[in-house]
Amino acid sequence: MDFNEAMQEVLKQSKYDRLAGRLFDWRAWLRDRALELLRRILESLNIDFSSLFQPGASGWARNWLNVLRALGIVLAAFLAVRLALYIRKRARQRRNKAGGVFEGIDRDSATAGGLLEAGWQLAADGYPRDAVRYCLAAVLLALDKKRICRLHDSKTNGQILRELRGKSPAMVPALAALVNAFNAVWFGHRDITQVQFDKYWRDSSSLVAEVEAYK
Repeated sequence: MDFNEAMQEVLKQSKYDRLAGRLFDWRAWLRDRALELLRRILESLNIDFSSLFQPGASGWARNWLNVLRALGIVLAAFLAVRLALYIRKRARQRRNKAGGVFEGIDRDSATAGGLLEAGWQLAADGYPRDAVRYCLAAVLLALDKKRICRLHDSKTNGQILRELRGKSPAMVPALAALVNAFNAVWFGHRDITQVQFDKYWRDSSSLVAEVEAYK
């Protein structure tokens, strides 16, 4: 494998989705909009900076008021951007919790095997994103029923992985791979081919079997 091929393989990782253009860069978009807003504000205020330090010049007070007004608007825009980023971050954190994986799934009546079958059918029906979600749900449900990692709607996948590392570290790499693929497909909207889903389904089924055999 030459250098270019190696770089292409590295860039396929989910953490490079934004860099590779597979994810919309909200931070860059908000930054650009804020800068454009600032430029328009400064143009509309028409501040004569040369008179700011000349108290006797005509319009000196008006120019200083315009400067203060511009600073206030810039501060408000900055706070608005920070608030938008915070709200988006909190929304992503909420979606990345176990409760989000099980959205629309009755955990009390569901079984890991049933969820795997449902995932396979969803993929066959043309719903690969939900199919991947059902596969991960099957693994998490198996972990919960075996009391290896108890599920709570507020618990994140990262917390589940850390909890699993303390109880059954041998399972961590397999679950981490499933979670990373789920994040890329579900949150990152990355396409998944039938071949890739077949492997995801097999890996999920294998981990479910390993969990159910755990003593």
